Amino acid sequence: MKITSHLDKFRRMTDLLTRLDPIDDFGLWYWTSLTAGTTAYNASLHLTGVTREETVFSTIPGVHVVPQEDGTYARELRGPGDVSHVGWPAIPGPLPQELVDMEAALHTLEQHRDPCLRGYREPTAEIVTECVNSLASVTSILEALTERRRR
Repeated sequence: MKITSHLDKFRRMTDLLTRLDPIDDFGLWYWTSLTAGTTAYNASLHLTGVTREETVFSTIPGVHVVPQEDGTYARELRGPGDVSHVGWPAIPGPLPQELVDMEAALHTLEQHRDPCLRGYREPTAEIVTECVNSLASVTSILEALTERRRR
């Protein structure tokens, strides 16, 4: 995807978060937070040049849907593209420190997915705070990378 598409999607999701109650709407609130964070990570991968910004859409690792001249789409095997979750697929090679920090924040957010969404653990104010803080870290890094690109 294009950086601008990721940034637009990120802004729409973070706006939606302000309209959801993190406890009463936890499932939707959490998935929106997680998807916003992953979207920010994908934009950041492009902003740092780790992955290419293209008008193609990643599906499963290595497979991309590519627009064709006749208006159709074709699947193509390509290198790393957008990730679905941090670490899936793993991005090969060393990453800039900002992305290492972003991955750590996303791992913190991800740790609540299965226990809270599959019913093993009730969401609590503490879990919400941890998720909010993780997404705030991701947002801060994204904003710094976006600002750096503008200069």
